[in-house]
Amino acid sequence: MKRLIALLFITTLISCQSDVNSYIPFIEGYWEIVSVTKDQKKIKDYKMSGSIDYFKVNPDLSGYRKKMTPRFDGAFEMSQHESNFTISVIDHHLWLNYTNNGVSYREEIIRANNSSLVISNADGFLYTYKPYEPLIFE
Repeated sequence: MKRLIALLFITTLISCQSDVNSYIPFIEGYWEIVSVTKDQKKIKDYKMSGSIDYFKVNPDLSGYRKKMTPRFDGAFEMSQHESNFTISVIDHHLWLNYTNNGVSYREEIIRANNSSLVISNADGFLYTYKPYEPLIFE
């Protein structure tokens, strides 16, 4: 009986954990930063950001991140800088692995869905994004 209860508990625990692979389809797109937190304290709220982050994810789980500046006509000005990454899953954590100018680092995707993207870096900063919605002037 104890084994059955332990097995049910472990099965329930595993099934409650979200599958981080399900985040991958939501990473690609235009994301506007909403806030930055550290140690559960808000560092900064963004009412409106002058730039957005564009993530491109390829079928082989490589991709890049690029800063974009929206223009009033709906187009974007792109920065020349592009941060290439690969995506990996290690111990139920989803990572963006970057190597730029000989420096390697990684960021963890904490959550990605159609309404938010949350990324954590090695310094403990948590970046929360929302999908970019263009301003429409008529």
